[in-house]
Amino acid sequence: MKVETSAPTTKVRPLPQELQQIAEKELNGVNSRLTSDIQQIRDWINKQPHFNFDIGEQLLVSFLRCSKFSLERTKERLDRYFTIRTMAPEVFTNRDPLLPELQAILEAGFILPLPNVAKENGHRIIVLRYSDNLNPNLMTMVNIAKLSYMVLDILLREDDNAVVSGILLWSYCKNFPSKYTIQMTPASLQRYSVIEEKGFPFRMKGAYYSHVPKIFETCYNVFKVFCSEKLKQRMGLYSENNSEELFKKIPKDLLPQEFGGCNGSVKDLTGNSAENKCAINWYCLL
Repeated sequence: MKVETSAPTTKVRPLPQELQQIAEKELNGVNSRLTSDIQQIRDWINKQPHFNFDIGEQLLVSFLRCSKFSLERTKERLDRYFTIRTMAPEVFTNRDPLLPELQAILEAGFILPLPNVAKENGHRIIVLRYSDNLNPNLMTMVNIAKLSYMVLDILLREDDNAVVSGILLWSYCKNFPSKYTIQMTPASLQRYSVIEEKGFPFRMKGAYYSHVPKIFETCYNVFKVFCSEKLKQRMGLYSENNSEELFKKIPKDLLPQEFGGCNGSVKDLTGNSAENKCAINWYCLL
């Protein structure tokens, strides 16, 4: 398995002042011990026979921050992060973003991290558009999951807001293609729940589904069975009739322009995504 193999460096991307304050207050982040913590994790990695590859410092720092600088929790999460990838090869291999089947999903604007973060705590909002932008005959659920995890891998390395303040997922499900329900088997939904909760260290601020048709509710309820109690408390389902309730969870101004907000437009974000992610950094290639 090929992962980030850049040579170790003592340089870690500095946090903006607001994020540094959150890191200190909520994550026990103390800059003065950062070098020591990184070295202790490196020493542990060097003793693990299955970690026969280099891991960049920025990624190690992301795991430390997501683990509130608990060295033991960091070790556990690093181990799970790489181990789970060997257990789900269908979504963690053949991750070349230039593959036509992945480019099609990018160009459909399925997954869009929004540019402006939540003002009160800076978490990153990610829109997942399970709508008529998707063609289930050409865009399989496996490839949708694969691309989603590629984007999360990028955020884990490059998005300090997502790492320090967490992520909030909003799935827009109006005109959800019913053919996807055939691909959403209980076994696959269980596997995805494990990957999303155990395979990535992000702090999950919420996972909300809006404009949900009845047929999607069944998949949601099956998926929810496999989620932890902590995550269940941060999940919400909204039909088209009560979608306004979503704005109690996500301020409307933080939605894209097409949904009444001012947080970029789906068209522009899709264009940027297709352009930038065609160069999804080489650490996504396995």
